[in-house]
Amino acid sequence: MSLTGRPRHAVVALASLAAIVLGTVSASAGSSTVDATWTIQRTPNRSSDFNQLSAVSAPSASDAWAVGTFRGPSSSAFRTLIEHFDGTSWRAVQSPNVGTLNNELNAVSADSASDAWAVGFREVGITEQTLTERWNGTRWSVVASPNVGSNSNNLRGVAAISPTDAWAVGAVGVTGATLAEHWNGTAWTVVSTPTPLGGGTLAAVGGVSSNDVWAVGAVGDGDDGTLAEHWNGTAWSIVSTPAIAGDALLAGVTAISSSDVWAVGSQGSRTLTEHWDGASWTVVASPNPLPTTKGNNFLTGVTSLGASDVWAVGSTLDFTLGELEQTMILHWDDAGWTVAASPNQGASSNLLLGVSAPGSGVAFAAGSFQASTSRTLVLRMLNG
Repeated sequence: MSLTGRPRHAVVALASLAAIVLGTVSASAGSSTVDATWTIQRTPNRSSDFNQLSAVSAPSASDAWAVGTFRGPSSSAFRTLIEHFDGTSWRAVQSPNVGTLNNELNAVSADSASDAWAVGFREVGITEQTLTERWNGTRWSVVASPNVGSNSNNLRGVAAISPTDAWAVGAVGVTGATLAEHWNGTAWTVVSTPTPLGGGTLAAVGGVSSNDVWAVGAVGDGDDGTLAEHWNGTAWSIVSTPAIAGDALLAGVTAISSSDVWAVGSQGSRTLTEHWDGASWTVVASPNPLPTTKGNNFLTGVTSLGASDVWAVGSTLDFTLGELEQTMILHWDDAGWTVAASPNQGASSNLLLGVSAPGSGVAFAAGSFQASTSRTLVLRMLNG
């Protein structure tokens, strides 16, 4: 399963049971002993039909944004979904759409309480075009963004470094040409990026500074190999990642410093974590909560509270239980990656697609769970 673009169609859970209760945390075999507790937060749903959060960004413990998509029961079109946490509760916030066809948000990044970006795509006829929306402290509005050629353009990751410096990445076309766009405080412009032989897609982006930015994704149309590209303030270049046999992709990245960057994804049915030490990327061993003989383990997002406090989230997909998905959280503490206990909502499928840590021992993870329909899901971690 390719999750490079984190599309809603590929990750909707299939199983559904009637009983829905708040999940409880229970440690699985090999769980870490980190003094942290992840709990489910109550979140709104815009529709009784379909709701999913694809990403989360929190500039502080009392200021977090989650974005995704919803669809009404009487509509065939998916519309943008944005929710905000004020330190006490989550609420749905009005978000714009362009036209009457599908509008979807894949990523969000906030650098302050008055500056945040959400990106994705909107449909125009039979093609997709880039969609960028900005929060100015009062409301969300659509900001014009360019498209390359006549093929579909889809933005899948965003990093807001400052009000005058933001990056959005994604792909162009079905076979995939990498796409990067830059915000300079006035307008979005396309910045040339290299595309590997056979095509490529960029799924996530993270920056240390204006001249030290990383984007990760996959070679080919979604999972033919890992891809990492670096911006040095002048140009983007492909940086070699370890050769991996079989299908592999990177879906999330967090840049702690110029010599400390983590990227996560999947390798076949196994989790994949890679680390940049300032000189090269290396694969770092990571656990798989679900035996690979039973199904898949995939990571979709990563964030950091410090060099020795990194969190990665994703899901397991159990083929022996009707493709049941369950939340998965891994923790890095310099001794290695371990499985952290993570709750699930009810007894049906749950998945996590994004994670963000504002500091002070707090982190948020976002995704969806399956009741009679798909519902929003947010977990919060308090360390201490």
